Amino acid sequence: MVSDQILKMSRGEISAELVLKHGRIVDVFNERLLNKDIAIAQGKIIGIGDYQGIKEIDFEENIIAPGFIDGHLHFESAMVKVEELAAWIIPRGTTTVFADPHEIANVAGVEGIRYFLKRGNQLPWNFNLMLPSCVPATANETSGAKLTAEKLVKLKNEKGIFGLGEVMDFMGVINGDKNIWDKIDMIKDKFIDGHAPGVSGKDLNTYLLGKIMADHECTNPKEAIEKVTKGMYVMIREGSVTRDLVSLLPAVNNSNLSRFLFATDDRDPEDLYEDGHINFVIKKAIENGISPLRAIKLATINSAKALNLKEVGAIAPGYKADLVILDNLKDFNIEKVFKDGQLVAENESLIVNLPKIKEGKSKKIYKSVNIGKLKTKDFDLPDFKKYRVMTLIEDQIVTKKEEITFNNKVSIDDLIANNLTKISVVERHKKTGNVGLGLLKGFGLRRGAVATSIGHDSHNIIVVGLNSKDMYQAVKIIEQLNGGIAVIEHGELIDCLPLEIAGLMSEDSIPEVAKKLKKMKEKLYSMGVTIQSPFMTLSFMALPVIPSLKITDQGLFDIDKNKFVSLGVVK
Repeated sequence: MVSDQILKMSRGEISAELVLKHGRIVDVFNERLLNKDIAIAQGKIIGIGDYQGIKEIDFEENIIAPGFIDGHLHFESAMVKVEELAAWIIPRGTTTVFADPHEIANVAGVEGIRYFLKRGNQLPWNFNLMLPSCVPATANETSGAKLTAEKLVKLKNEKGIFGLGEVMDFMGVINGDKNIWDKIDMIKDKFIDGHAPGVSGKDLNTYLLGKIMADHECTNPKEAIEKVTKGMYVMIREGSVTRDLVSLLPAVNNSNLSRFLFATDDRDPEDLYEDGHINFVIKKAIENGISPLRAIKLATINSAKALNLKEVGAIAPGYKADLVILDNLKDFNIEKVFKDGQLVAENESLIVNLPKIKEGKSKKIYKSVNIGKLKTKDFDLPDFKKYRVMTLIEDQIVTKKEEITFNNKVSIDDLIANNLTKISVVERHKKTGNVGLGLLKGFGLRRGAVATSIGHDSHNIIVVGLNSKDMYQAVKIIEQLNGGIAVIEHGELIDCLPLEIAGLMSEDSIPEVAKKLKKMKEKLYSMGVTIQSPFMTLSFMALPVIPSLKITDQGLFDIDKNKFVSLGVVK
């Protein structure tokens, strides 16, 4: 029961602990502004109206919005420690996160999940961690761990665990695979997140029998409308590679507005540093025709309702006092952020100290690169007349599949003339020696090689290049770094970024990592690369649950046919 003192404060009989006065409150329920006071006690809003406070803050017509919510993200994409990410996004208004740790879990299993739990639960945000549903994402790649329902159920009731992470193995769900259905049944009393790119018709009907509630993989209005029609929530994703907001906004109307929310999924350090987080998504939505109040609604109460949170997403009695203070609805500058009624950030800087987390450096997390015997010739293109090609699509992680014919043995000049590079995935968890080899179109590289230990979702080493020696050298640098990104030209290391935490994250700050990545990206541009986010784009080329043609350490995989195919076309 609420205490008598709090009830008296709410009734206005005695002063509230804190009152925010003269601000313009965003009423997300009615999409309007209210000129009212906000009374706060014990971290919660206890009244909206005319109040007196023991402590009062005058906001002089500033906009007061609920704290922003990211409905689906991966901490690992920020490429920094969780503490560093929190210190960056909280001052930009994000006070609630739903994170799927399947990247680090694919490297380090349960130990990787606990790594995030230990940190996330100590930080000044509403922390919700999803149990990864697909570690590995499929059996068509070699992962560092395998998480069964029996292993995951032991974590189900730990503090911070919210539900089951994106169910990527949609074919497993549709075809009744026992492994994935055991996980769904294990956690059916909690939220189950989805991942179903292009799934429609009867396949979508069947997928939804798993009580999978949301999807962030829609790329066009038709797909979004069908999923809303069949009861799903659609997360409008605006990440660093997958930028779906502009495409999906036409699907949103007055009738279905409540079924849409915002998510970032994968946002890299450069975008976080230069543009921000959910605050950027809101601003971009406004620039593309959504009213400011509706954009805030999509980032707050819509997310809370979709994910069944009862105490966040609005400024109303009984809700947490998670508040974002804006200068106005045009410039959208964030001046202050309150978490549970406490001022935690001003002028996009955290003003509270984060806890210092002590730990030993686990081998699974800090010694995660273990490759087998590797030879230069592993990257040589075999002789065929006709080859299968993975073709990039701008701002998407889906690829097209094409075929190309050569009359003679393929040379580097042939590759350059056709905007092709060799692409390879080298297994890095179990020293299997597996090396998958393919051709990638649209990356633009005209010399040298680039390698990364970020390779969704099993995070083997991905390397792109024109000549085998540079590709080999790039992979060996990643091995020496124990994870990271390396750029090689003429056999020489041009630049690198160590990612010592599971081969995914750096010990440095977001500004430091962002500046390093920008420098490396500019070098890649000088080497011919034309795509906007080369490192993150490259990292998704090994994800064999995203159409249409991808590559793993086990070879080329045709998602549409659900089988491995040879690099050479034999008819």
